[in-house]
Order: sequence, then structure tokens, then C-alpha cells
Amino acid sequence: MRRAVVAATALSVAVTATGCGGGGEEKKPKASASPSATKSSDPQATAKAEVLAVYRNYWEAQVKAYAKASPVDTGLDKYAFDKALGKAESELVALKLNGNVIKGEPKLSPEVTAVSLDETPKKATITDCVDVSNWKLVKEKTGEEVKLPKERLTRFVTTINARTVGDKWMITETQQQDRTC
Repeated sequence: MRRAVVAATALSVAVTATGCGGGGEEKKPKASASPSATKSSDPQATAKAEVLAVYRNYWEAQVKAYAKASPVDTGLDKYAFDKALGKAESELVALKLNGNVIKGEPKLSPEVTAVSLDETPKKATITDCVDVSNWKLVKEKTGEEVKLPKERLTRFVTTINARTVGDKWMITETQQQDRTC
């Protein structure tokens, strides 16, 4: 019973994430902080650019992982750890247990809303409007779309926490708000 509840919970989280993750935004190449970016005269601007790059790469890895219900060879662990990685991994387990995958891509509109460079580790907060209307839950074997509740949010506000691990920014937690954007 507990396994079924965990699987159902993870699936609902995955489905919710699917309903609200960045669609309609042009695909951007993987961004990574270049050595010249770190030498910017504005450390806040540099940190914001690095955090946004990690966040976009995190989503790119998540899209790959959810499309095959597996984190293997997606790079997800390069961009997320702690609660964010655990949440994604539990959602992937639920997808796999239910024979589902998620196809398409969410649309993202992230903005770094806070950066703290005066502490160790450095920390940042991102606020995003995730649109998952083009990220569809489907049966892996048949490709048939899984019907989801019509009242679910397909565009929602998400708050994301990031911090440095050594010199590298990583996504540590994502919190979907129960409100549209």
C-alpha cells in the first residue's frame, strides 16, 4: 500500500510538473559559466547568469530523464542534488512503475530574485512561471496520452533554491506554488 501511495504521489508530482513546465520558449543551447564570465566586474550579475544557466541545464536534463523515465545518461545529477534531485528521482520511479513517460517540453520564464554571495555556500532563489501545457504524460509502450484532471494547473509559479557546492551552482529544491501565473 505504501509503495502505491508513493508511486501515486510521485506520479501526481510528475504530472503537475508536466502541466506547468516551460513551453513556447525557444530552445537555448546549454549554458555554462565560462571563465571570462566569472571575471565580470559585477559579481551579482555573474552569479545570476550562472544560476540561470544551471537552472536551464537542470530542466534540459529533467526533460531527457522524464522522456525515458530514467535519470541514466541525462546529467540530472550534475545540476541538482539534495531535495531537488530526490524529488526528480522519486517522480521517475513513479513514472516507471506506472509505465509512463513525459513527452514534449515545458516553457520556462525564470528570474533570479535573490542572490547571497556573502555566505558560504553562496545561495540564490529563482522564481519561474512553468508552463507544462506542451509536456504530456503518455503510456511508454503505446504513446497514448494519459488523461489528467482538467482542473490541474498547467501554468504555475515555482520557487527554486540553488547554492554553490564548491565553486559550482546546483539546484537544491523546487517548490511548486498552488497558483497560476
